[in-house]
Amino acid sequence: MVEVGNRVMKTATSGRRLARVLCLAASALALGPGCGDDGAGADEEGEPTVEGEPGDTGEAQGHRRVDSRPPPMHQPVPLWENGATERMIDAVDAVDEGYVLLDLGEEWTPYIFTERGNAEEEPRPNAYRETYLALARGEFPDDHHGERARQDKYLELYGIMPTLGLLRERFRVVSRLECADGLDLTPLHEFDDFVAYRSNDKARSDAQRFNVVERQVRSILQRQGVEDVEQLDVSALDTTDQRRVRDYRALAPAHHAIRAAQARLECEGFFEGKGRYTRGALDWATHEALAEFERRHRVYGWGFIGRGTIDALRRTPAENEREAVLRVLTERAMHALGVIEDGSTSMRGEEPRTFEGADGQQHPIPNLEQELRQLLIAAFGLQTPESALAWLESFGDLGPEEERLVAFRGPALPEYYDDDMPLSVAIDRGDIWYDFPYDEEGNEVGQPVGRRPRLTVFTRYRDQRIPLARLGTTIGGWRSEFVDGTVMWKYKNSPVGERYWHQIVASPVWLPPDTTPPGDLLKRNPRGRGAEAYYINYHETGPSYASAYGLVAAYHIRSVSRGEDGNIVARGDEGIRTHGSVDYMSIMRRHSHGCHRLHNHIAVRLMSFMLAHRPHRRVGQQQLAFRRDLEHEGHSYNLAIDQGGYVFQLEEPIVVDVLEGRIRGTRTTPIEHPIPKYDREIGAYLLPDGGAVRVSRTGQMTAIPRPVPDGGVPGMDGGVLLAPAATIEPLPAGFQID
Repeated sequence: MVEVGNRVMKTATSGRRLARVLCLAASALALGPGCGDDGAGADEEGEPTVEGEPGDTGEAQGHRRVDSRPPPMHQPVPLWENGATERMIDAVDAVDEGYVLLDLGEEWTPYIFTERGNAEEEPRPNAYRETYLALARGEFPDDHHGERARQDKYLELYGIMPTLGLLRERFRVVSRLECADGLDLTPLHEFDDFVAYRSNDKARSDAQRFNVVERQVRSILQRQGVEDVEQLDVSALDTTDQRRVRDYRALAPAHHAIRAAQARLECEGFFEGKGRYTRGALDWATHEALAEFERRHRVYGWGFIGRGTIDALRRTPAENEREAVLRVLTERAMHALGVIEDGSTSMRGEEPRTFEGADGQQHPIPNLEQELRQLLIAAFGLQTPESALAWLESFGDLGPEEERLVAFRGPALPEYYDDDMPLSVAIDRGDIWYDFPYDEEGNEVGQPVGRRPRLTVFTRYRDQRIPLARLGTTIGGWRSEFVDGTVMWKYKNSPVGERYWHQIVASPVWLPPDTTPPGDLLKRNPRGRGAEAYYINYHETGPSYASAYGLVAAYHIRSVSRGEDGNIVARGDEGIRTHGSVDYMSIMRRHSHGCHRLHNHIAVRLMSFMLAHRPHRRVGQQQLAFRRDLEHEGHSYNLAIDQGGYVFQLEEPIVVDVLEGRIRGTRTTPIEHPIPKYDREIGAYLLPDGGAVRVSRTGQMTAIPRPVPDGGVPGMDGGVLLAPAATIEPLPAGFQID
């Protein structure tokens, strides 16, 4: 069966609705028998029967009584309005009437982790589904999935949306924190700078310096008989005391903000297991506590105080839990409605971006994510932390039932939405540097980027190419690669031109090529010795939210055609994918091995949106037999992968146009050959065969005598043994990407 996500439901809904209308019309005109389970039945002889008042068969009037009551609902669901639910509506008609059907159940997953598209379809088991659900409930399975999740603790930032049951329990714990009422968040509201972790020594030094200055200023306050620095008559102070007051004013905002942050982090338990911290200084323990705080509240940060992190620190613990509930509900609503507009294309500079409608007028491209958030707040009554928790408590037992459907009034969809939206993707590679990023002494050379890579989703309507969402992504660059037993630099390009997505794979598996250094596929065991000092890092290969491909991937193909059987034939897999990533701070900031990475939850949203609007076939789980022996530090490890991802085959591939971008630097094409890494002990770039080279910015390698540190070898001249120069041939290109 061909699925089209929401389109299947719409088509089925329209058919049932029409059947009911025709049936009711026939009944009203007494033209024929009743309509199955829509309020009428048949007796044992097959004659139609109707319902009337008790004891009244309608025979006295010579005709059968018409039942004027509305027919029973196929699937009644509660409609939420203004924070309450006072009536039921029929799920069959809900979408056509402008309502959103939202599943609040504990078994909810994005579409890519489902096992069938509708009730009539035979299930195709999805191997990662149970893992996703366990992690969403805050459980840690007894395998490598649980090992990594136990360390990360909060997984929303990694694309695993917590269940409402987990959010409710978190909310309950926070609401019982007696220390929360005593938190003074004023210093955080007043602080508008940035504090980063540098070292524990620097943190202790900063704290000690402030403590000294603070004592000195207190003494000055006492001498003048005032309570606040702003009340001081600075002109009456000598030069030394004036300097102390200036130092205090410069240091106090950051110090007090750190103190306030530490107080709330301690109140909420984020310092647990992280050791002692230095009060008023951003030391390692505080940095780690901040990083965990960021993960819990889906803040993309480095564990510092500033930018998005300080916004979350300024909110009370209960306010942050309300935000988590709104994020999860909004994400589920985006999936339920099958929309992707997040405001990223709503503006062109200072002006709203518009499209021309059928009425000839300009209409704005909406921010449906923001609209859904506001409609959810109004419908469920989530205006305050207290009302949000009360709403969660109103559901009683949140057990593992299959679904818990509710309805609320949705936003008006733009007219370019229909059952068969023509979708396409463009990837702007942004600023491109092909130059080698190191100088002749192995020092990194700056390659500034002002235009970051972006992926834009388009639809076409009335000869207009309308941008729906613009998402941050990555492109290839200089990466480490295993060449002839040596780790070298290799430029991993993101090929330009028209490509196709012909399949979307949930919980994908990455099969590492031979060029991947073995050390990248192993994880150190702190308690192991010898061969047990390392073990295979299956989080890297997947399936895992932390795998190289994240939670979902779309494969880039150079060309597609149809075979004689009508099925898509894909050719030219360059190893490039658009996929999710657990490395959330690298998106738009660092390079990939050529792939286009997205934040995990954004990748899941994007691919679910594509499947909601494009015909596709559910292929199911891939079966593999991948083996690779890894040699590392004198020991062998066997990498074995027997199962791949869960495949959805698109009936019509999606065109992906990878744009050239803006080429900067000297070179206009990638350097094809690998380049050795700089050996600081030797003082040269060393080739796998032992030769030494000088490397230019354009990638040209020139042979030089190899200097060898003095090791007491006879015949050395001035402590350096000069190896003879050699002619360097270009090294082979064409290594497998990713």
